[in-house]
Parts: sequence; C-alpha cells; structure tokens
Amino acid sequence: RVLFRSDGVGDNADNHPFDFDNDGIADDVDDVFNISPGTPGLIARAIENAPAGHVIQLEAGSYYEYDLNPGGRAITIQGTLDEDGSPAVTIDAQGQDRVFTFNSGETNDTVLRDLVITNGGGVAEGGGIGCRNGSSPTITDCWITGNHADEHGGGIRCKEDSNPVISDCRISGNTAQNKGGGIYFRECDGIVISGCTILGNMA
Repeated sequence: RVLFRSDGVGDNADNHPFDFDNDGIADDVDDVFNISPGTPGLIARAIENAPAGHVIQLEAGSYYEYDLNPGGRAITIQGTLDEDGSPAVTIDAQGQDRVFTFNSGETNDTVLRDLVITNGGGVAEGGGIGCRNGSSPTITDCWITGNHADEHGGGIRCKEDSNPVISDCRISGNTAQNKGGGIYFRECDGIVISGCTILGNMA
C-alpha cells in the first residue's frame, strides 16, 4: 500500500500523492474514509487503501459493487442509518457475483455494520457473503436480503473453519438451489449468531 499526501485534487483525476476521500487529511493519519455513492468501484478502492484499524464510512445511498474483499485487513465498513434506525446504505451486486468475500483469514476485527447487502448471485455458494479459509469477520446490524446461490447459502455461506460473529442482523428473502436459503455452514464449530431475525428464505 502506498500512502499519499493531501493535495486537494480529486483522486480520479490526480497523478500525485493523494488524500483518498479529499477531506484534507492525509491518508497516513486519517482514521476514516468518508465515501459517497456515485463512483463505481469506490468501496473496493477504499478497501485497498485502508490500513488496519481504519473505518470506511459510507454515506446514505446505493452502491453498485460486488465481490468486495478486505484481503485480511482489520477494517470496518460501516453504513449510516435512517431516522427509523434501519440501514440507509445499500450495496447491490446486481447479480454479478456475491457482495462480500472473506477468504484471507480475517478475524472478528474485520467488521461490516449497518449495511443492506443485496442482489448477490451468479455463484455456487454464498450469494450475499462468503467466508472460507478460517475467515471470521463480525457482521452486525446488517440486512442481508434478496441474494441467491446456485448451490448452498443464499444469504451467507461459511466453510473451512470460518466462524463469524453475526449479531442483530435481518436475513430474509434469500434463496439457494440446494441447502441453506438464508445461512449454510459446514466445517465450522465456533459461529456466534445472536439477536438476528431469519425468515422468508428458501432452498
């Protein structure tokens, strides 16, 4: 990862070292990237540039991205809330792939919070979220809905000793052709699921 200085020029048109979110704080001392919808691939770029402990704060709106992968980084990807307390940020994969992939041994220090994760598909397993290779993120206060897997785990699929902490989430309206419309786990013995609403999923 290369750290850049702030120069006030938007990253998409800037050939110089940069302040990723153009907030006037250089990336090497900025603890939060503030991201707005509208630029394709911006969440993926923020993940790539975020050091451990960083927060990627997403402003309200819809983001059309897929196969977002923290690559083992201990970062938080966080949405905002509507006045009624529901998530105001939607990440929509448009059926191109799953929405989030965790496959680099992430720990509970990698966090998804306050997001609607939807329209993942085109994969055998884990339409919304896929965890493997001992990857165990924290997923909290998220709505995981309207995702599909061709085999197992329409909403979430975890395997190979991946043990996420899933709390206060709504997992609904997901589908799988074989097993686990909402969630499917195999070879995982330390998963924590608490305070979640799981309903209306089909397999």
